[in-house]
Amino acid sequence: CPLVAGVAVLALPDDRGELRLAAFVVPAPGAAPTPSALRAFLLARLPEHQVPSAFTIVPALPLTPNGKLDRRALARLRPTE
Repeated sequence: CPLVAGVAVLALPDDRGELRLAAFVVPAPGAAPTPSALRAFLLARLPEHQVPSAFTIVPALPLTPNGKLDRRALARLRPTE
């Protein structure tokens, strides 16, 4: 998606304990993606069950000291929509 500079998707438990896909999105410079625009973009390209149910806009993806994605830090963030 041209509105996105980076993204990570995790399977996180919802309020009922069921796993749901949550996307953490870093916007491209000058872009302001909305969850509905991201969802529509993905639904045009992926089966519905592969589209995250929550999108959280973040300024940057957290990294470990080794430069890898810090999944634990992401999991502590609360997905928004």
